[in-house]
Amino acid sequence: MACDNSATALTCCSEKNFVQDKVCAPWTGTVVAADVDIVAYTNNINPNLVGTGYVKFDTGPAAITLDVLNSAGASILTAPVSIEPGTSLAFTYQRFATIQLTLDGGDAGLYQGEFCITTRYSIQ
Repeated sequence: MACDNSATALTCCSEKNFVQDKVCAPWTGTVVAADVDIVAYTNNINPNLVGTGYVKFDTGPAAITLDVLNSAGASILTAPVSIEPGTSLAFTYQRFATIQLTLDGGDAGLYQGEFCITTRYSIQ
């Protein structure tokens, strides 16, 4: 329903209720000889979810990659994003199923950081 702001009438869209949640958690992974995939977030709430947050990469021997997947497991990004040790990446994504970090199997060692997301979705 669209809003009508004419001089003779003022009607607005139906009211919608939104839920907003924030989750922050440390992540860690140890690479020995193969890639390690870390599922940082899984959307099991609403297909129209919007998520805003950051990935902080505190320590590790090499860059990690961030990928955002749809419900079929395909990336919604044009290419995975690389994050260097000691840096962070802020993001806003919508209509996703999973946010995943990948630690390269060619760079053995301990990787640590933090993942934080604030999600928003409407309820009927």
